[in-house]
Amino acid sequence: MKNFYIKTMMLFVLVQLLASSCDDFLDVNEDPTKVKGEEVNLKSLLPTVLEATSESHYSAINAASCATHQIDQYFGYYTEFTMTSNWSRAYLECLNTLSVMEEKAIEEESPHYFGIVRVLQALNLGLVTDTWEDAPLSEALVGSSNITPEYDTQQQIYQTIFDYLDEAVEYLLAEESFHSPADDDMVYGGDLEKWSKLLHSLKARYMLHLYHKGQFTAAEILAEVEQGFTTNEDNFQLVYNEVNLNPLHSDVALANETGNFTITHGKYFIDLLKGAIYPVVDPRLPIIADKGEAAEYHGLASYDPTTPGNTTDLTRDTWYAMEDSPIIMMSYAELKFIEAEIALQTDLGRANNAYLEGIAAHMTMLEVEESEMQDYLDDPSVNVVVSLDLEHVMKEKYIALFLNFEAWNDMRRLNYDPDIFRGFEEPDYGGRSEPAERALYPTSEQNRNASSLSPHIREFTESMWKDQD
Repeated sequence: MKNFYIKTMMLFVLVQLLASSCDDFLDVNEDPTKVKGEEVNLKSLLPTVLEATSESHYSAINAASCATHQIDQYFGYYTEFTMTSNWSRAYLECLNTLSVMEEKAIEEESPHYFGIVRVLQALNLGLVTDTWEDAPLSEALVGSSNITPEYDTQQQIYQTIFDYLDEAVEYLLAEESFHSPADDDMVYGGDLEKWSKLLHSLKARYMLHLYHKGQFTAAEILAEVEQGFTTNEDNFQLVYNEVNLNPLHSDVALANETGNFTITHGKYFIDLLKGAIYPVVDPRLPIIADKGEAAEYHGLASYDPTTPGNTTDLTRDTWYAMEDSPIIMMSYAELKFIEAEIALQTDLGRANNAYLEGIAAHMTMLEVEESEMQDYLDDPSVNVVVSLDLEHVMKEKYIALFLNFEAWNDMRRLNYDPDIFRGFEEPDYGGRSEPAERALYPTSEQNRNASSLSPHIREFTESMWKDQD
Protein backbone atom coordinates (compact mmCIF):
# COMPACT_ATOMS: atom_id res chain seq x y z
CA MET A 1 0.00 0.00 0.00
CA LYS A 2 1.75 3.15 -1.24
CA ASN A 3 0.39 5.59 1.32
CA PHE A 4 0.56 3.22 4.28
CA TYR A 5 3.66 4.62 5.92
CA ILE A 6 2.66 8.28 5.54
CA LYS A 7 -0.95 7.83 6.62
CA THR A 8 -0.22 5.67 9.63
CA MET A 9 2.66 7.84 10.86
CA MET A 10 0.34 10.85 10.84
CA LEU A 11 -2.30 8.83 12.67
CA PHE A 12 0.23 7.55 15.18
CA VAL A 13 1.32 11.10 16.03
CA LEU A 14 -2.25 12.33 16.41
CA VAL A 15 -3.87 9.44 18.29
CA GLN A 16 -2.04 7.52 21.01
CA LEU A 17 -3.26 4.32 22.58
CA LEU A 18 -4.56 3.59 26.03
CA ALA A 19 -2.56 3.40 29.19
CA SER A 20 -2.90 3.79 32.90
CA SER A 21 -1.14 3.25 36.14
CA CYS A 22 -1.16 -0.39 37.08
CA ASP A 23 -1.55 -2.54 40.11
CA ASP A 24 1.93 -3.95 40.41
CA PHE A 25 4.24 -1.22 39.10
CA LEU A 26 4.43 2.50 39.81
CA ASP A 27 4.71 3.36 36.12
CA VAL A 28 3.25 1.10 33.43
CA ASN A 29 5.66 2.58 30.91
CA GLU A 30 8.54 1.03 32.85
CA ASP A 31 6.95 -2.39 33.26
CA PRO A 32 9.88 -4.82 33.62
CA THR A 33 7.80 -7.68 32.21
CA LYS A 34 6.94 -5.81 29.02
CA VAL A 35 8.62 -7.09 25.87
CA LYS A 36 10.79 -4.33 24.42
CA GLY A 37 9.97 -3.32 20.87
CA GLU A 38 13.59 -3.40 19.70
CA GLU A 39 14.04 -6.95 20.98
CA VAL A 40 11.16 -8.62 19.16
CA ASN A 41 9.40 -8.75 15.84
CA LEU A 42 5.79 -8.80 14.77
CA LYS A 43 5.69 -12.58 14.53
CA SER A 44 6.66 -12.98 18.18
CA LEU A 45 4.37 -10.21 19.40
CA LEU A 46 1.16 -11.47 17.78
CA PRO A 47 0.87 -14.77 19.69
CA THR A 48 1.77 -12.92 22.89
CA VAL A 49 -1.06 -10.43 22.53
CA LEU A 50 -3.55 -13.05 21.35
CA GLU A 51 -2.94 -15.11 24.49
CA ALA A 52 -3.17 -12.01 26.70
CA THR A 53 -6.46 -11.02 25.05
CA SER A 54 -7.85 -14.52 25.60
CA GLU A 55 -6.69 -14.45 29.22
CA SER A 56 -8.44 -11.10 29.70
CA HIS A 57 -11.71 -12.58 28.51
CA TYR A 58 -11.27 -15.64 30.72
CA SER A 59 -10.47 -13.52 33.76
CA ALA A 60 -13.48 -11.27 33.16
CA ILE A 61 -15.98 -14.13 33.42
CA ASN A 62 -15.41 -14.63 37.13
CA ALA A 63 -17.27 -11.40 37.79
CA ALA A 64 -19.39 -10.93 34.66
CA SER A 65 -20.80 -14.46 34.62
CA CYS A 66 -21.66 -14.21 38.32
CA ALA A 67 -23.58 -11.00 37.64
CA THR A 68 -25.65 -12.87 35.03
CA HIS A 69 -26.03 -16.00 37.20
CA GLN A 70 -24.37 -18.21 34.61
CA ILE A 71 -21.99 -19.21 37.38
CA ASP A 72 -21.72 -18.77 41.13
CA GLN A 73 -18.80 -18.87 43.54
CA TYR A 74 -18.37 -21.56 46.17
CA PHE A 75 -16.82 -19.02 48.52
CA GLY A 76 -19.82 -16.68 48.55
CA TYR A 77 -21.80 -14.48 46.22
CA TYR A 78 -20.24 -11.22 45.06
CA THR A 79 -21.19 -7.84 46.49
CA GLU A 80 -19.02 -5.39 44.57
CA PHE A 81 -15.98 -6.18 42.45
CA THR A 82 -13.06 -4.34 40.86
CA MET A 83 -11.62 -6.85 38.35
CA THR A 84 -8.21 -5.45 39.24
CA SER A 85 -6.18 -8.09 37.42
CA ASN A 86 -7.97 -7.26 34.18
CA TRP A 87 -7.11 -3.58 34.52
CA SER A 88 -3.42 -4.46 34.74
CA ARG A 89 -3.62 -7.03 31.97
CA ALA A 90 -5.51 -4.70 29.62
CA TYR A 91 -2.94 -1.95 29.85
CA LEU A 92 0.31 -3.84 30.46
CA GLU A 93 -0.08 -7.00 28.44
CA CYS A 94 -2.61 -6.15 25.73
CA LEU A 95 -2.63 -2.45 24.85
CA ASN A 96 1.07 -1.85 25.53
CA THR A 97 2.01 -4.80 23.32
CA LEU A 98 -0.37 -3.62 20.62
CA SER A 99 1.25 -0.18 20.82
CA VAL A 100 4.64 -1.76 20.12
CA MET A 101 3.13 -3.74 17.24
CA GLU A 102 1.56 -0.60 15.80
CA GLU A 103 4.93 1.15 15.69
CA LYS A 104 6.67 -1.84 14.14
CA ALA A 105 3.94 -2.36 11.53
CA ILE A 106 4.34 1.27 10.47
CA GLU A 107 8.13 1.14 10.43
CA GLU A 108 8.19 -2.12 8.47
CA GLU A 109 5.38 -1.17 6.06
CA SER A 110 3.25 -4.14 7.03
CA PRO A 111 -0.40 -3.06 6.69
CA HIS A 112 -1.72 -6.60 7.24
CA TYR A 113 -0.35 -6.57 10.77
CA PHE A 114 -1.51 -3.01 11.26
CA GLY A 115 -5.07 -4.04 10.37
CA ILE A 116 -4.96 -6.89 12.90
CA VAL A 117 -3.59 -4.51 15.52
CA ARG A 118 -6.52 -2.14 14.98
CA VAL A 119 -9.04 -4.99 15.35
CA LEU A 120 -7.41 -6.20 18.57
CA GLN A 121 -7.17 -2.66 19.91
CA ALA A 122 -10.90 -2.23 19.30
CA LEU A 123 -11.70 -5.54 21.02
CA ASN A 124 -9.56 -4.77 24.07
CA LEU A 125 -10.89 -1.22 24.31
CA GLY A 126 -14.38 -2.68 24.23
CA LEU A 127 -13.60 -4.96 27.16
CA VAL A 128 -12.11 -2.05 29.12
CA THR A 129 -14.95 0.41 28.63
CA ASP A 130 -17.67 -2.22 29.04
CA THR A 131 -16.11 -3.12 32.39
CA TRP A 132 -15.37 0.32 33.91
CA GLU A 133 -16.99 2.84 31.48
CA ASP A 134 -14.60 5.82 31.30
CA ALA A 135 -10.89 5.09 30.96
CA PRO A 136 -7.58 6.69 29.87
CA LEU A 137 -7.31 6.95 26.10
CA SER A 138 -6.19 10.15 24.40
CA GLU A 139 -3.43 10.92 26.93
CA ALA A 140 -2.37 7.34 27.49
CA LEU A 141 0.80 5.43 26.59
CA VAL A 142 2.86 8.55 26.05
CA GLY A 143 5.70 7.45 28.31
CA SER A 144 7.00 9.12 31.42
CA SER A 145 5.85 12.54 30.20
CA ASN A 146 2.38 11.73 31.58
CA ILE A 147 1.91 9.00 34.16
CA THR A 148 -1.43 10.43 35.33
CA PRO A 149 -3.45 10.51 32.11
CA GLU A 150 -6.88 12.08 31.95
CA TYR A 151 -9.88 9.82 31.43
CA ASP A 152 -11.88 9.76 28.23
CA THR A 153 -15.62 9.20 28.37
CA GLN A 154 -17.23 5.98 27.24
CA GLN A 155 -18.76 7.85 24.32
CA GLN A 156 -15.30 8.92 23.16
CA ILE A 157 -13.92 5.41 23.59
CA TYR A 158 -16.74 3.89 21.55
CA GLN A 159 -16.04 6.38 18.79
CA THR A 160 -12.40 5.27 18.79
CA ILE A 161 -13.51 1.62 18.61
CA PHE A 162 -15.53 2.33 15.48
CA ASP A 163 -12.73 4.46 14.01
CA TYR A 164 -10.25 1.61 14.52
CA LEU A 165 -12.54 -0.97 12.95
CA ASP A 166 -13.28 1.27 9.98
CA GLU A 167 -9.59 1.94 9.51
CA ALA A 168 -8.67 -1.76 9.70
CA VAL A 169 -10.77 -2.60 6.63
CA GLU A 170 -8.37 -0.92 4.25
CA TYR A 171 -5.22 -2.40 5.75
CA LEU A 172 -6.45 -5.99 5.90
CA LEU A 173 -7.24 -5.74 2.17
CA ALA A 174 -3.86 -4.27 1.21
CA GLU A 175 -2.35 -5.95 -1.84
CA GLU A 176 1.19 -5.59 -0.53
CA SER A 177 2.58 -6.01 2.96
CA PHE A 178 6.24 -6.50 3.81
CA HIS A 179 5.26 -8.89 6.60
CA SER A 180 2.06 -10.91 6.80
CA PRO A 181 0.85 -13.22 9.56
CA ALA A 182 1.02 -16.99 9.16
CA ASP A 183 1.62 -19.61 11.87
CA ASP A 184 2.15 -16.84 14.43
CA ASP A 185 -1.57 -16.14 14.13
CA MET A 186 -2.82 -18.74 16.61
CA VAL A 187 -6.46 -17.99 15.86
CA TYR A 188 -6.82 -17.68 12.09
CA GLY A 189 -3.47 -18.92 10.77
CA GLY A 190 -2.92 -15.71 8.81
CA ASP A 191 -6.29 -15.85 7.02
CA LEU A 192 -7.00 -12.14 6.50
CA GLU A 193 -10.50 -12.86 5.21
CA LYS A 194 -11.38 -14.29 8.61
CA TRP A 195 -9.93 -11.22 10.31
CA SER A 196 -12.14 -9.10 8.06
CA LYS A 197 -15.17 -11.17 9.09
CA LEU A 198 -14.23 -10.65 12.73
CA LEU A 199 -13.97 -6.91 12.12
CA HIS A 200 -17.52 -6.70 10.76
CA SER A 201 -18.87 -9.03 13.44
CA LEU A 202 -17.37 -6.87 16.18
CA LYS A 203 -18.76 -3.78 14.55
CA ALA A 204 -22.25 -5.34 14.60
CA ARG A 205 -21.76 -6.18 18.30
CA TYR A 206 -20.74 -2.66 19.29
CA MET A 207 -23.43 -1.09 17.12
CA LEU A 208 -25.97 -3.24 18.95
CA HIS A 209 -24.70 -1.84 22.26
CA LEU A 210 -25.70 1.65 21.11
CA TYR A 211 -28.72 0.78 18.98
CA HIS A 212 -31.27 1.84 21.60
CA LYS A 213 -29.54 5.24 21.78
CA GLY A 214 -30.37 5.89 18.13
CA GLN A 215 -26.70 5.81 17.12
CA PHE A 216 -27.24 3.26 14.33
CA THR A 217 -30.06 1.96 12.20
CA ALA A 218 -31.17 -1.64 11.87
CA ALA A 219 -30.05 -1.60 8.24
CA GLU A 220 -26.53 -0.51 9.22
CA ILE A 221 -26.19 -3.29 11.76
CA LEU A 222 -27.53 -5.95 9.41
CA ALA A 223 -25.10 -4.75 6.72
CA GLU A 224 -22.24 -5.55 9.09
CA VAL A 225 -23.80 -8.92 9.97
CA GLU A 226 -23.85 -9.83 6.28
CA GLN A 227 -20.08 -9.26 6.07
CA GLY A 228 -19.34 -11.11 9.31
CA PHE A 229 -18.98 -14.73 10.40
CA THR A 230 -20.62 -17.38 8.23
CA THR A 231 -19.77 -20.60 10.14
CA ASN A 232 -18.36 -21.79 13.46
CA GLU A 233 -15.00 -21.99 11.70
CA ASP A 234 -14.92 -18.19 11.87
CA ASN A 235 -15.24 -18.05 15.67
CA PHE A 236 -12.70 -15.76 17.29
CA GLN A 237 -11.31 -18.10 19.91
CA LEU A 238 -8.00 -19.31 21.24
CA VAL A 239 -7.80 -23.09 21.26
CA TYR A 240 -5.61 -24.61 23.97
CA ASN A 241 -3.80 -27.96 24.11
CA GLU A 242 -2.21 -30.44 26.49
CA VAL A 243 0.81 -28.15 26.93
CA ASN A 244 -0.92 -24.77 27.09
CA LEU A 245 -4.01 -25.76 29.08
CA ASN A 246 -7.37 -24.08 28.83
CA PRO A 247 -7.47 -21.96 32.03
CA LEU A 248 -10.96 -23.24 32.86
CA HIS A 249 -9.40 -26.70 32.92
CA SER A 250 -6.32 -25.82 34.96
CA ASP A 251 -7.82 -23.21 37.28
CA VAL A 252 -11.33 -24.62 37.78
CA ALA A 253 -11.74 -28.27 36.78
CA LEU A 254 -8.46 -29.52 38.23
CA ALA A 255 -8.86 -27.33 41.31
CA ASN A 256 -12.32 -28.74 41.96
CA GLU A 257 -10.92 -32.28 41.77
CA THR A 258 -8.55 -31.52 44.64
CA GLY A 259 -11.22 -29.89 46.79
CA ASN A 260 -10.16 -26.32 45.99
CA PHE A 261 -13.59 -25.31 44.83
CA THR A 262 -13.87 -22.03 42.95
CA ILE A 263 -16.84 -21.56 40.63
CA THR A 264 -19.61 -23.71 39.24
CA HIS A 265 -22.85 -23.37 37.29
CA GLY A 266 -25.40 -20.94 38.64
CA LYS A 267 -28.87 -22.15 39.60
CA TYR A 268 -30.58 -19.87 37.05
CA PHE A 269 -28.45 -21.18 34.20
CA ILE A 270 -29.07 -24.82 35.11
CA ASP A 271 -32.79 -24.19 35.59
CA LEU A 272 -33.00 -22.80 32.06
CA LEU A 273 -31.46 -25.96 30.64
CA LYS A 274 -33.21 -28.59 32.73
CA GLY A 275 -36.77 -27.47 31.99
CA ALA A 276 -37.51 -25.71 35.27
CA ILE A 277 -38.30 -22.38 33.57
CA TYR A 278 -39.27 -23.42 30.03
CA PRO A 279 -41.01 -26.73 29.28
CA VAL A 280 -38.14 -28.35 27.43
CA VAL A 281 -34.97 -30.12 28.54
CA ASP A 282 -31.94 -28.87 26.66
CA PRO A 283 -29.63 -31.60 25.24
CA ARG A 284 -26.66 -29.34 25.95
CA LEU A 285 -27.12 -29.78 29.71
CA PRO A 286 -25.01 -32.96 30.20
CA ILE A 287 -22.35 -31.57 27.84
CA ILE A 288 -21.97 -28.32 29.77
CA ALA A 289 -22.58 -29.57 33.33
CA ASP A 290 -21.45 -32.70 35.19
CA LYS A 291 -23.71 -33.89 38.02
CA GLY A 292 -21.61 -36.94 38.88
CA GLU A 293 -23.67 -39.57 40.68
CA ALA A 294 -26.41 -37.16 41.72
CA ALA A 295 -29.97 -37.86 40.61
CA GLU A 296 -30.75 -34.32 39.48
CA TYR A 297 -29.00 -31.24 38.17
CA HIS A 298 -28.88 -28.38 40.67
CA GLY A 299 -26.88 -25.22 40.13
CA LEU A 300 -25.40 -23.12 42.91
CA ALA A 301 -27.21 -20.14 44.45
CA SER A 302 -24.85 -19.12 47.24
CA TYR A 303 -27.04 -16.12 48.05
CA ASP A 304 -30.09 -18.29 48.84
CA PRO A 305 -29.66 -20.86 51.64
CA THR A 306 -33.16 -22.25 51.01
CA THR A 307 -32.25 -23.77 47.63
CA PRO A 308 -30.97 -27.36 47.30
CA GLY A 309 -27.23 -27.82 47.40
CA ASN A 310 -25.56 -27.77 44.01
CA THR A 311 -24.79 -31.05 42.27
CA THR A 312 -23.11 -29.72 39.12
CA ASP A 313 -19.49 -28.88 38.48
CA LEU A 314 -17.27 -27.72 35.66
CA THR A 315 -15.22 -30.91 35.44
CA ARG A 316 -12.56 -31.98 32.94
CA ASP A 317 -15.32 -33.83 31.07
CA THR A 318 -17.51 -30.77 30.50
CA TRP A 319 -17.10 -29.06 27.15
CA TYR A 320 -15.90 -25.67 28.35
CA ALA A 321 -13.39 -27.05 30.86
CA MET A 322 -11.56 -29.70 28.83
CA GLU A 323 -7.83 -29.15 28.54
CA ASP A 324 -8.04 -28.32 24.83
CA SER A 325 -11.28 -26.34 24.82
CA PRO A 326 -11.19 -22.78 23.50
CA ILE A 327 -11.81 -19.47 25.19
CA ILE A 328 -14.42 -17.97 22.88
CA MET A 329 -14.25 -14.20 22.47
CA MET A 330 -16.84 -13.91 19.71
CA SER A 331 -18.80 -16.64 17.95
CA TYR A 332 -20.91 -17.21 14.87
CA ALA A 333 -23.81 -18.05 17.19
CA GLU A 334 -23.57 -14.63 18.83
CA LEU A 335 -23.70 -12.93 15.44
CA LYS A 336 -26.81 -14.88 14.44
CA PHE A 337 -28.57 -13.78 17.62
CA ILE A 338 -27.60 -10.17 16.91
CA GLU A 339 -29.20 -10.60 13.49
CA ALA A 340 -32.30 -12.16 15.03
CA GLU A 341 -32.74 -9.36 17.56
CA ILE A 342 -32.37 -6.59 15.00
CA ALA A 343 -34.50 -8.30 12.33
CA LEU A 344 -37.36 -8.86 14.79
CA GLN A 345 -38.70 -5.39 14.11
CA THR A 346 -38.76 -5.51 10.33
CA ASP A 347 -38.49 -9.09 9.04
CA LEU A 348 -39.88 -11.82 11.29
CA GLY A 349 -38.95 -14.56 8.82
CA ARG A 350 -35.32 -13.49 8.79
CA ALA A 351 -35.33 -13.14 12.57
CA ASN A 352 -36.70 -16.66 13.01
CA ASN A 353 -34.16 -18.18 10.64
CA ALA A 354 -31.26 -16.39 12.35
CA TYR A 355 -32.57 -17.42 15.79
CA LEU A 356 -32.73 -21.11 14.82
CA GLU A 357 -29.33 -20.91 13.08
CA GLY A 358 -27.84 -19.42 16.25
CA ILE A 359 -29.12 -22.33 18.34
CA ALA A 360 -27.92 -24.87 15.77
CA ALA A 361 -24.50 -23.22 15.54
CA HIS A 362 -23.94 -23.51 19.28
CA MET A 363 -25.24 -27.07 19.44
CA THR A 364 -23.04 -28.05 16.50
CA MET A 365 -20.03 -26.54 18.25
CA LEU A 366 -20.81 -28.64 21.33
CA GLU A 367 -21.31 -31.73 19.10
CA VAL A 368 -24.90 -32.35 20.16
CA GLU A 369 -26.37 -35.43 18.47
CA GLU A 370 -28.21 -34.49 15.28
CA SER A 371 -31.45 -36.15 16.37
CA GLU A 372 -31.39 -34.44 19.77
CA MET A 373 -30.68 -31.11 18.13
CA GLN A 374 -33.60 -31.49 15.75
CA ASP A 375 -35.96 -32.53 18.53
CA TYR A 376 -35.04 -29.39 20.45
CA LEU A 377 -35.38 -27.13 17.42
CA ASP A 378 -38.80 -28.63 16.69
CA ASP A 379 -40.08 -28.25 20.24
CA PRO A 380 -43.04 -25.81 20.31
CA SER A 381 -41.47 -23.81 23.14
CA VAL A 382 -38.38 -23.25 20.97
CA ASN A 383 -39.66 -23.14 17.39
CA VAL A 384 -42.30 -20.48 18.06
CA VAL A 385 -42.31 -19.02 14.50
CA VAL A 386 -44.84 -16.15 14.36
CA SER A 387 -44.74 -15.55 18.12
CA LEU A 388 -40.96 -15.19 18.23
CA ASP A 389 -40.03 -12.27 20.44
CA LEU A 390 -37.04 -10.82 22.26
CA GLU A 391 -37.52 -13.15 25.22
CA HIS A 392 -36.94 -16.24 23.05
CA VAL A 393 -33.92 -14.73 21.31
CA MET A 394 -32.25 -13.62 24.52
CA LYS A 395 -32.90 -16.92 26.30
CA GLU A 396 -31.05 -18.81 23.57
CA LYS A 397 -28.33 -16.21 23.26
CA TYR A 398 -27.76 -16.36 27.02
CA ILE A 399 -27.22 -20.13 26.81
CA ALA A 400 -24.99 -19.90 23.74
CA LEU A 401 -22.88 -17.21 25.43
CA PHE A 402 -22.11 -19.29 28.50
CA LEU A 403 -18.91 -17.96 30.07
CA ASN A 404 -18.77 -15.04 27.64
CA PHE A 405 -18.52 -11.43 28.80
CA GLU A 406 -21.10 -10.34 26.23
CA ALA A 407 -23.93 -11.95 28.21
CA TRP A 408 -23.42 -9.26 30.86
CA ASN A 409 -23.61 -6.53 28.21
CA ASP A 410 -26.94 -7.96 27.06
CA MET A 411 -28.44 -8.02 30.53
CA ARG A 412 -27.30 -4.50 31.33
CA ARG A 413 -28.56 -2.90 28.14
CA LEU A 414 -31.91 -4.65 28.65
CA ASN A 415 -32.04 -3.60 32.32
CA TYR A 416 -32.08 -7.19 33.62
CA ASP A 417 -35.72 -7.18 32.57
CA PRO A 418 -37.47 -10.31 34.01
CA ASP A 419 -40.00 -10.10 31.16
CA ILE A 420 -37.09 -10.81 28.81
CA PHE A 421 -34.93 -12.95 31.11
CA ARG A 422 -37.74 -15.09 32.51
CA GLY A 423 -37.15 -16.28 36.04
CA PHE A 424 -34.09 -14.10 36.62
CA GLU A 425 -33.98 -12.57 40.08
CA GLU A 426 -31.20 -10.31 41.29
CA PRO A 427 -30.57 -11.26 44.93
CA ASP A 428 -30.57 -8.73 47.71
CA TYR A 429 -27.17 -9.64 49.10
CA GLY A 430 -25.27 -7.59 51.60
CA GLY A 431 -27.82 -4.78 51.36
CA ARG A 432 -27.38 -4.36 47.59
CA SER A 433 -30.81 -4.59 46.01
CA GLU A 434 -29.87 -3.41 42.52
CA PRO A 435 -27.96 -5.35 39.84
CA ALA A 436 -24.28 -4.99 38.96
CA GLU A 437 -23.72 -2.35 36.26
CA ARG A 438 -19.95 -1.96 36.31
CA ALA A 439 -16.73 -2.94 38.03
CA LEU A 440 -15.31 -0.44 40.50
CA TYR A 441 -11.98 1.13 39.63
CA PRO A 442 -9.00 -0.63 41.24
CA THR A 443 -7.82 0.86 44.53
CA SER A 444 -4.32 1.29 43.10
CA GLU A 445 -5.70 3.49 40.33
CA GLN A 446 -7.60 5.58 42.85
CA ASN A 447 -4.38 6.03 44.83
CA ARG A 448 -2.06 6.81 41.93
CA ASN A 449 -4.24 8.78 39.54
CA ALA A 450 -6.89 10.18 41.86
CA SER A 451 -7.13 13.67 40.35
CA SER A 452 -7.84 12.32 36.87
CA LEU A 453 -10.06 9.48 38.05
CA SER A 454 -12.18 11.26 40.63
CA PRO A 455 -14.75 12.91 38.28
CA HIS A 456 -15.42 9.54 36.63
CA ILE A 457 -16.18 7.41 39.70
CA ARG A 458 -19.74 6.07 39.73
CA GLU A 459 -21.75 3.79 41.99
CA PHE A 460 -21.56 0.05 41.36
CA THR A 461 -25.27 0.00 40.48
CA GLU A 462 -25.32 3.12 38.26
CA SER A 463 -25.92 2.42 34.58
CA MET A 464 -23.19 3.20 32.10
CA TRP A 465 -23.65 5.79 29.35
CA LYS A 466 -24.00 3.02 26.79
CA ASP A 467 -26.96 1.49 28.65
CA GLN A 468 -28.86 4.70 29.34
CA ASP A 469 -31.77 5.77 27.14
